Amino acid sequence: MFLVVDIYIVTNLLVRKRSDFRRQLGWLIVMAANPIIGFGAYIMVGKPIFSRSFTRYKDEGMDLIERKMAEDPASRKRLSVARALSASGALAYSEDSSVTYIGRGTQYFDELYTDLRKAELSICVECYIIRRDGTSREFMNILSERARNGVEVRIIFDDYGYDGRSMRYIKGLREAGCECVFFHNMNRLMFSPLKNCRNHRKTVVIDGRIAYQGGFNIGDEYVGEGPLGEWRDAAVRIVGPQAQQLGRMFVEDWRYTAREDISGRSTIFPRVEPAGGVPMQVVPGNPVIQDLNPLMCQFMSVIECSEESICIETPYFIPPRPIFEALIMRARSGTDVRIIIPYESDHPCVYWSNRHYANIMMEAGARVYEYRKGFIHTKMIIGDGRYCSVGSANFDERSVHINLECNVMMYSEEMGEKLTDEFMRDLGESTEYTREMYGSRTAGQRLRTFLSLIPYDQL
Repeated sequence: MFLVVDIYIVTNLLVRKRSDFRRQLGWLIVMAANPIIGFGAYIMVGKPIFSRSFTRYKDEGMDLIERKMAEDPASRKRLSVARALSASGALAYSEDSSVTYIGRGTQYFDELYTDLRKAELSICVECYIIRRDGTSREFMNILSERARNGVEVRIIFDDYGYDGRSMRYIKGLREAGCECVFFHNMNRLMFSPLKNCRNHRKTVVIDGRIAYQGGFNIGDEYVGEGPLGEWRDAAVRIVGPQAQQLGRMFVEDWRYTAREDISGRSTIFPRVEPAGGVPMQVVPGNPVIQDLNPLMCQFMSVIECSEESICIETPYFIPPRPIFEALIMRARSGTDVRIIIPYESDHPCVYWSNRHYANIMMEAGARVYEYRKGFIHTKMIIGDGRYCSVGSANFDERSVHINLECNVMMYSEEMGEKLTDEFMRDLGESTEYTREMYGSRTAGQRLRTFLSLIPYDQL
């Protein structure tokens, strides 16, 4: 029985035109060696089949983009990126909101908690990790207090990322009037590849007017009180109508997770006046969209359109092959490509995987740096000082094709200057990694490099 099922799976992989050959070969070897183990492995991490669908956006805001291109031919190159993202599934482009960059946990939580305490209509939260510590308790206490005062509070917890699986905090939130749901329950999905798909977004939308999006989870470590020391991260605070684009994303995730349609709620989508002029759009990612994934399109567009410089900060530099090849070609063409990765690692497979891909980039002409002042969790890319992305997506296969993610794309030289200043400050806290350092690995380190690359080749 297992052999028959395995043959069907492998045949399906072989006829899929866009299936990676290494992935096909890997599953073929595992299933031929042991049909039972092969079947179990595929059930654990293979391609998921979704019984409920995520919304796929298409050509949103295209009229505005076309009009702007006609009015200002000089902006055509910048807007061509926005057009490509809209065509691939990004949310509507706009120039009616303000954006503030936040790079430290203390600032992030100070501003977030201040805005939460002022909420009058609604609070929508989805977050990957929520710890059981002082930071998370204050966060939950604020949500409970606002719910008791009549604010509509909804929270999407990732069932894997919620720390400790203690329902005491959830019970307290629900008793206060908060509505809480869990994304992809681990117990129900024990024998399903769906559990490999996690909600990795870090989104907060307040009164449909203010939104936060970035890399900060909820916990003490994000203010520098964890085992990795000082924590470096990035998020943006959006004020204006563009905040409701993140609200729309939350509503769709709520529909998928809770099976409830709340798209008509005026508390989530009140009338909001323009509050700035930063050109931007929200770029969601989910595993249902593979061929024209908005995140893939975003990374590729920024790389291909940046001729002078590309600055990347990421904790996981393990790019999908198309992104990696495009970045290599950009470095070989003479573009100044600089990449900051952590000196420390929060995952056993990541340290040497990062350096393996960094070595190939250095061979192509890029420069790679190790951040030494604590841990860098920032997910940021800046192209030519005008294409700027901050969000939850790492430079890896999991973020692009497996998890739910979200980036905010900004087409702004002003934001580019601000983010470049932050990048250069982080560069001052880093030391350059070289090909000589990679080549001097011991035999044990070379083995660890080989072993650490196996999961990423087969995901």
